[in-house]
Amino acid sequence: MKEYKDMVVIFVDLLGTQNNSRFEDKLFIHQVFHSEARENESRNLNHVIYDRKVYSFSDCAYFFYFYKDGVEDSRKDYMKLIQIAMYNTTLSLLRILNAGYLVRGGVTFGKAYFDELGFFGPAVEDAYRLESKYAKVPIVALDSKLGEEFSVWELSQTSMDIVDLLMTSRPMLVEKDMVEEKYFLNIFYQLEAFNPSIFLETEEVDIRIIKQRLLEIIARDKVKYKEKNEVYSKLVWMEKYLTTKHNRLRQEMYGGGFSTIVSE
Repeated sequence: MKEYKDMVVIFVDLLGTQNNSRFEDKLFIHQVFHSEARENESRNLNHVIYDRKVYSFSDCAYFFYFYKDGVEDSRKDYMKLIQIAMYNTTLSLLRILNAGYLVRGGVTFGKAYFDELGFFGPAVEDAYRLESKYAKVPIVALDSKLGEEFSVWELSQTSMDIVDLLMTSRPMLVEKDMVEEKYFLNIFYQLEAFNPSIFLETEEVDIRIIKQRLLEIIARDKVKYKEKNEVYSKLVWMEKYLTTKHNRLRQEMYGGGFSTIVSE
């Protein structure tokens, strides 16, 4: 029977690609973005209770995570599914950032449907709306209700005794912009919580290198877009986010770090 299913839906859009006119640049984006989208879909396809589907086109992608048919309601934990979906997506996006591109997107949970022809549904529309209308800066945003619910759940998963022992702020998979009061996915979570440098497929990804590369690109684009306030303000936000956040977290990363354990 064809009908909507409850799913995690994540929409992601690469920023700044419209200025690439050379075939080589467009081919590079195509290869990096779409190959990583396929890798996301192929990771641990034999999981017992959940599955995923990825649709990628141009410089955008939709990621769907859902429980398999026949899984008992008692085994379904939608916050856990949202956590797994976002965590896996951060691995994909790290390679995109490592290539020097900023991203913006939306994360939602709700009704969706897909088949061999395509996909549709309220959750699909909500994820796109979060990216195109709600996320004014380069973030992968959650709406305020889901962001607050997940943040409370995420905090409950790690013993506060550990937090008190380390006496430091812990890396979180979902963060909050205190200025605009918006929740968003911490793309750097893997590098902050576990190790500042990891291998993804055959590529090494290092938080210090990514940060430096992005700051250089932002500095370049601030000159290019200094007369365009809307673009310039986004670059300034991301520059401040990268600089202040990662300076603050450097001590935590080299002090061992801690995190909620994410398991597929």
